[in-house]
Amino acid sequence: MDIKVFHFNPIMVNTYVLSDETGEAVIVDPGNCRSYEDEQIREYVASKNLAVKYVINTHPHIDHIIGNPWCVAEYRPQVLMHEDSMPIYDKASVYAIAFGFEAVDMPAPDRFLKDGDMVGFGNQSLSILYTPGHCDGSICLYSDENRFVITGDLIFEMSVGRCDLPTGNEEVLQRSIRDKILTLADEVTVLPGHGDSTTVGRERRMNPYLAYK
Repeated sequence: MDIKVFHFNPIMVNTYVLSDETGEAVIVDPGNCRSYEDEQIREYVASKNLAVKYVINTHPHIDHIIGNPWCVAEYRPQVLMHEDSMPIYDKASVYAIAFGFEAVDMPAPDRFLKDGDMVGFGNQSLSILYTPGHCDGSICLYSDENRFVITGDLIFEMSVGRCDLPTGNEEVLQRSIRDKILTLADEVTVLPGHGDSTTVGRERRMNPYLAYK
């Protein structure tokens, strides 16, 4: 699998484009909100002749979904997220203004994902892990074959997600990390929603914010 990461918008969201030799692709957490960011995705997708099958949101915070409307208009993918995202997702325009983005109308999701679902594209398969705590509706995307997990804002390199926004809960977040991330093998690469990649083993041993190791 090819994994391309872009760092978009003033909050520096990691937007991932996943693809393989078939040309099918998935965009995870499109944070593009400026024309030159849109163009970066457009140029990359065109350069690899990709067909974008899905947009997947790891959670409904505005910095991770602000590019949904552009991606849908450009590529007509299906938009996938967890159903518990909807109370925040439905207020996207309010949150956009509050965080300094332009008010936008979000496309309705095409399908809701739940814990244990598999999302297939090309010759690839992503397992859905439901991991609330940063906010309701938070999911991680795990590829057993490729040994990586996209964690959104659940866990970062030497840090964890904040819990002081609506529906955040520190106890739930720690439980999600303990039960869904720390159960993975040490060598699994963690691809977070912000910052640099890391590994499960490194975070298990060294992350000072984990209550359970």
